[in-house]
Amino acid sequence: MKITVLGSGAWGTALAMLLLENGNDVTLWSYTEEESKVLRETHANPCSGGSPAPELKFSTDMACVKGCGLVVMATPSFAVRTTAAKLKLLADPGTILVSVSKGIEKDSSLRLSQVIEEELQGHCPVVVLSGPSHAEEVGRRIPTGVVAAADDLKIAQQVQDIFMNQRFRVYTSDDKIGTEICAALKNIIALCAGCCERHGAMGTTPRPCS
Repeated sequence: MKITVLGSGAWGTALAMLLLENGNDVTLWSYTEEESKVLRETHANPCSGGSPAPELKFSTDMACVKGCGLVVMATPSFAVRTTAAKLKLLADPGTILVSVSKGIEKDSSLRLSQVIEEELQGHCPVVVLSGPSHAEEVGRRIPTGVVAAADDLKIAQQVQDIFMNQRFRVYTSDDKIGTEICAALKNIIALCAGCCERHGAMGTTPRPCS
């Protein structure tokens, strides 16, 4: 399948490598030419925990989404709305859009899939892919589990088939709200748990500052 990953940060690069490994024709889109040039020339993204394979294509032209059966939205959360607005003008109707960014839109308090759907207005089905995952671990081929959540389970199952392999386990759900809220809150909970442990609120002895 022809796939474009929008966003060449750690998570976007790791997923592009995974999708390429699964036998897809993958293009990794970067916002800046400088970033794309570095990836093309070095085939290295240290933040992703691995090096992009030579077969991976690179682009800064969002028109690369044309003709794709699936587009992965891996931009930072603050850029999701503007990217989705541009995507509506370029993506073929019915192209599956997979949102892998985590967070809540600052001004509207909307979940990111809601932001995308608001901009696309039914042009493409939107699936949320999220879970207790880390880009570096996926890049290093460490076993990982995630959830593909969509209003239509059949579309979630299509995404499951495209992403899943022996080391990347994908479960399906129709609970987009729960999947996105948990993803947005996980870092906050981790910070709070760390603070509690540091101050002995979890039954541990406070550690001295280093």
